[in-house]
Amino acid sequence: MSLSQITALLRETLGLDVASVGVSLIERAVKRRVNAHGLRDVSQYADLLQRSPPELQNLFEAVVIPETFFFRYPESFAALQQFVGEHIFFGTQKLRALSIPCSTGEEPYSIAMTLLDAGWSLEKFQIDAIDVSTHLLDIARLGLFGSNSFRGSELQFRKQYFHKTEAGFQLCDRVRQCVNFEQGNVLEKPFRFGSEPYDFIFCRNLLIYFYPQAQGQTLESLRQLLTADGLLFVGSAETSLLAQHSFASVKKMPMAFAFRKSASAAFHALPNKQPKVWSPTSARRTKSYRNPDLAIRKIAVAETVKHEEERVPDLAFAEQLADQGQLREAAEICEVSLREQGPSARAFHLLGLIRDCAGDQHQASDFYHKALYLEPDHYDVLIHLALLKDKSGDSVGAKTLKNRARRVLEQTK
Repeated sequence: MSLSQITALLRETLGLDVASVGVSLIERAVKRRVNAHGLRDVSQYADLLQRSPPELQNLFEAVVIPETFFFRYPESFAALQQFVGEHIFFGTQKLRALSIPCSTGEEPYSIAMTLLDAGWSLEKFQIDAIDVSTHLLDIARLGLFGSNSFRGSELQFRKQYFHKTEAGFQLCDRVRQCVNFEQGNVLEKPFRFGSEPYDFIFCRNLLIYFYPQAQGQTLESLRQLLTADGLLFVGSAETSLLAQHSFASVKKMPMAFAFRKSASAAFHALPNKQPKVWSPTSARRTKSYRNPDLAIRKIAVAETVKHEEERVPDLAFAEQLADQGQLREAAEICEVSLREQGPSARAFHLLGLIRDCAGDQHQASDFYHKALYLEPDHYDVLIHLALLKDKSGDSVGAKTLKNRARRVLEQTK
């Protein structure tokens, strides 16, 4: 069995799109495993892989780069808090949550802290956390985290739920006991057959590593596991995939990347409330962002904010409008921003997303390239442009961009 056959095995068993991590990364990982076992060459190691499922697991763990931290995409946790505030659970019924892949535990523990902070007792909810990596699950169960797991300036939750040790920050038992960690593969058939459905599922930044068939299989499994009005949270670079698989964006939860099953999405939109959270979403927001009703459609340029007697376009508000489907208004703000404030990777990125949604791949690509010229390590732009090149049949260009995105993630570790 050659290296290409090994990559085919990773694709078949784990859904891995080799281009998403790069053949060179797999090659280096294979060489490390060959040396670890004292084997002669790749062919000997390939024979071992066929005989040993645990070794296939070891290789996967050597290839995957877990990128996670507490309250990543904080708007998702704000949406979660809004969800639990709008729903009533009767009797012994529990609110159920799933985090997959859960990696080293920062995401499911963030879910637990959100629910505890919202006043929910442990008896009223259940959180299942699943990952294919047994090594990462062992780290998650330990509940000991380094400084890289805490990003941003809003770290009140660390003071509340952790205590500092010489080895790192130890999570309190109250939060640790909220989460059930399990080893599992979402591509197993059937995945969690017979399980009770979940009220919300976090599956973020997994689909971007899968080839299309595996993406579809995963979303179908998650659809079956989601309650009728439940929420599915994905990563920002994965949102375009959901519409292709009968999910609809919850537009009244801006920047949360939350989706519902299409059949129920139109009937279960939540009120436009902005719940108070203590997670890193506390970055300064404009008045119009906090209250979208202030947007005035009569003027060409939507809501602006004042900075020392100047009026400048509010790109945060433009992002919210785009998430609500008001693409023309969002584009107008971006264009004014570029005209008055000069080139901006943020504005070009949003314009690219808007043209992408409109099906104008050529102009979307142009905007993405302009964003990368200004900010070469912009991870979301790299992934969106890679997906665009995949759609156009440029697999070589897509592979190059995915490799760049992977290196960006590696540099953050």
